[in-house]
Amino acid sequence: MKPRPMPRNILISNEIDSACVKAVIDKIMDINYDDDIKEEEVRDWVREPIYLFINSNGGNAYDALALYDIIKQSDTPVYTIALGWCMSAGLWIFMAGTERYVAEHATLMFHDVAGWVADKTEGIKQEYDEAKRLSKMYCDCITETSLVKQSTLDDYITRKAEWFIPAEEAIKLKIANKYYK
Repeated sequence: MKPRPMPRNILISNEIDSACVKAVIDKIMDINYDDDIKEEEVRDWVREPIYLFINSNGGNAYDALALYDIIKQSDTPVYTIALGWCMSAGLWIFMAGTERYVAEHATLMFHDVAGWVADKTEGIKQEYDEAKRLSKMYCDCITETSLVKQSTLDDYITRKAEWFIPAEEAIKLKIANKYYK
C-alpha cells in the first residue's frame, strides 16, 4: 500500500512577519523532508504540490524575501493562491509560486517598498540605497514572471500610488496563471 502524502495546505491570513514566515517555512521544509524520504523508499513517488493560500495586507519585506527564497528552492512545487487581499509583501510571496492562482474576488496590490528613517545624512543614504535595492528585486520578480512592464511599476512608484489589481486583470497580465476553483 502506497503511503499518503502529508497535508499540503498552508494559510497565511495575517501580516507577513517573522513568526508567520517561520511557521510557513517550517511546514514547507517538513513536507520537502517527507517527500525526500518517500522518494527513497517508495517506487514512483510523486511530489504533490503544496498549496499556499495568501490572504494578507502585506508586511515586512525581508520576511517576505525569506519565504520567497524557500518557495523558489522547494523541490516540492508550491502553488500560491490569492484570496481576499494579497498585497505588498503578500504579492511578493504570491509571485514565487510554481503556479499562481487567484480567487475570483481577490485583489492584489503593488506599491513601492516603504520605509521610515530618522537618522543622520549618511544613515539616510544607506537606507535609501537599501530601499532601492529591495524595490528593484520586487519589480524584477513581477516583470520577469508576468506581462507587466517596468514602466507600469515605475509609474506607480513615481506617483507613490498603490496599484490595486483585480483577479481578472491579474490573469490578463499573467500575474496569476488562472482562477482558483
